[in-house]
Amino acid sequence: MLKTILKLVIKVLESKLQKSGLEEKIIKNKQYIDIAKQVWNVVEENFRITESVEKKLSSKAYEFDKMMMDKFPELSPTDVKELRQSIAGEVNKGKEAVLENSEILKKLQEENQELKSKNIDLESKLAAISNYVPVENK
Repeated sequence: MLKTILKLVIKVLESKLQKSGLEEKIIKNKQYIDIAKQVWNVVEENFRITESVEKKLSSKAYEFDKMMMDKFPELSPTDVKELRQSIAGEVNKGKEAVLENSEILKKLQEENQELKSKNIDLESKLAAISNYVPVENK
């Protein structure tokens, strides 16, 4: 009976250890994601305000990978690549809607310009016609 109780206690302790290890991995993974977002923003800012052509030509992905590997040497290049793609997807998800809106706006502006030119043309034709048609005075 004592053996059975000890076995159960050992199993409970093992599961607690495994659970705490899993929680630690989850917390560490969240930390990776948070730091990756910060690194992404730094890289974006560096490429946005950079003055030199050499820096502009270097790859954002390379800079992101390098900074992440410096911060977390335990990550494999594959892990860093997956983090980069995850962050890029999250950051860029709203940009497609903005692009669609800008395309719609451009089309509307073109249609508006076309309608304005047609309106000017019709007004000039109307003015020409009204020169030939007598105006009735009341």
